[in-house]
Amino acid sequence: MAARFWRSLLGCELALATALAAVVAHAFQLSAMATFGAGLGLAVLVPVALVAVSFVVATLASTEEPAPRRVAYSLRAALSEALDFNLAALAMAAGRDTLPPIAEPGPAASQHPVRPLLLIHGILCNRGVWRDWLERLRAEGFVPIRAVSLEPLFADLGQHAAQVARELCELQRECRGARVAVIAHSMGGLVARAALRSTGPAVIDRIVTLASPHHGTRLAGWFGWLPTQQMTPGSSWLRALNAEQEGRLPVPFTSIYSLEDNLIVPPRSARLDGALMRELRGLGHLGMVGSRQALEHAVAALAGA
Repeated sequence: MAARFWRSLLGCELALATALAAVVAHAFQLSAMATFGAGLGLAVLVPVALVAVSFVVATLASTEEPAPRRVAYSLRAALSEALDFNLAALAMAAGRDTLPPIAEPGPAASQHPVRPLLLIHGILCNRGVWRDWLERLRAEGFVPIRAVSLEPLFADLGQHAAQVARELCELQRECRGARVAVIAHSMGGLVARAALRSTGPAVIDRIVTLASPHHGTRLAGWFGWLPTQQMTPGSSWLRALNAEQEGRLPVPFTSIYSLEDNLIVPPRSARLDGALMRELRGLGHLGMVGSRQALEHAVAALAGA
């Protein structure tokens, strides 16, 4: 379960910060209050350091030419990603119940058309990552809104796609046949595309992906998990999916991505023939689901703008 993963990660960060604070306190003979302050500061700096390392690795692994003003945008992306990483980690560590009640059709639904929406997270995440999007999406008239949590964490992407296809069909049945819009982050975009193969446009209205590696990410090959191997550039799974869909997507499709993404390498791997592209600057990977700009683009895409 993703919540346990994030609780474990936060626990390890806290333990490391505590150990480092104890070392510093012993070396400099700090008071108890100063030791507490040092521990608190280190607890903040540990995830910041992890994010900084990810940006350095992404830059070194990328084969793309540096984009104009890359340093300024990268600095902005790193700072915002450090904050968004911590906020997302806290939301996901709390578990599935961290989301407020998902909007469902009310008594007046019979007089007004429903606009069902399914939210799909990325690898190692859960539905808590969408917490900040719900209010705006409700305000735009999407109801009901469902956010799926994909499990087990390291399952085959086809297995995740089967789970999403079931969610989509169930949501459509509950909405009297209304087609379902999809917003998906990172790996979730690939899962949405795989689910589209089985449900077709009769179930899915349109898809919006955020920072999804439609042509893979070079960093995925560093991990031995099945879904990361499937997201490696040139993997047989990706080749089959793209051969079937690229340039002939059966539903309106928008890909939103950032040139400063610290996990999708190269960032333009998120481009997909036949999709509408929205290229952003100064945002990291988790920053895409913490960004007001990305949210505005997603809302516009769902409206067909």
